[in-house]
Amino acid sequence: MKKADTVFIIEYQKGSDKGFDGFRPDTKPILRAIEEETSFKTEIVFFKPNKKYQLLEYLKENAHAVISRINPGNLKQVDEYFQFLKALGDSGVEIHTHPDVMINLDFKDILSKLKGTVLGDDESYFYHDFSDFASKFPADLKKHGIRVLKTNYGSTGEGVYLVRQQDDGSIISTEAVNNEKFFFDDIHEFISKFEKNFEDDSEYAEYFQDKVGFVGCRYLERINEGEIRVLLVNDKPISVVHKKPQDGQFSATLFSGAKYKYESPSEAKWKDVVDLTTEGLEVLKPYLRGQNYPLLWTMDYILDYNEDGTDKYVLSEINCSCVGITTELQYAKDVAQVFVK
Repeated sequence: MKKADTVFIIEYQKGSDKGFDGFRPDTKPILRAIEEETSFKTEIVFFKPNKKYQLLEYLKENAHAVISRINPGNLKQVDEYFQFLKALGDSGVEIHTHPDVMINLDFKDILSKLKGTVLGDDESYFYHDFSDFASKFPADLKKHGIRVLKTNYGSTGEGVYLVRQQDDGSIISTEAVNNEKFFFDDIHEFISKFEKNFEDDSEYAEYFQDKVGFVGCRYLERINEGEIRVLLVNDKPISVVHKKPQDGQFSATLFSGAKYKYESPSEAKWKDVVDLTTEGLEVLKPYLRGQNYPLLWTMDYILDYNEDGTDKYVLSEINCSCVGITTELQYAKDVAQVFVK
């Protein structure tokens, strides 16, 4: 076969997402499906920052496409890795998912950018720095009484806080990842203690400039009914997942004990959310910067009510950097179809 006949998966050696063999449990099934459905060979490589130039040259020579399967939360050098993927893409290798797409869709600030569209909620706001947060958040909290704060870049519920103001002016802050509660005498104490959560922009970052901060969102009481996740491969919904949180928790992640139920997107009860997702693809198109939709990604929604009492789906986040299918490996075939010529 000619050169560049291989589809690679790039992993990182550290992280809690590894199986007994040191690989993500869904990595080999995805590559096996690609070999079964296409004429491509497959291979797994690891990203090592101190050997990135050797890896770059190797992939330029041999890769038709690379699939990034690194959870950015496991990687300190995320901006460096994004630059690596971009350089690889600039050389002509297909990148799934391209960093230009991840930097736009996978960050929570997309929620504030989508205001005024079918996907957006007008009460979302991105606090880029602490001074903006300190000046605006008290009024936002007073207006609503309760707000959700999401760190701009995170996963598995880390960096997500439910902030509630009591009648006496005291504040209760609950962390989503472990449901731990913290108490503050007033808004001033909360603001001063929260400052440590804000980071400074790195002067060396290319992708991560203006990306630190928190997004403030409405608290939707129907989160106790769970989140509705639409799982997609490129622009095709392949499953709808009902993520039901444990009683008393507002986070619907596996790490917080939520239960996931996968169902077909063609079921009648999911028609509205699938239609909204399909319509929303056009809204998201400008944020792709000319690249393809993500290879394997999700759009997550929380239920609310329209004025007439009917169900309304509110976008809560988009995930496209490293969505797992470990418990539903049959979807590896859907991923493989992207590489069928």
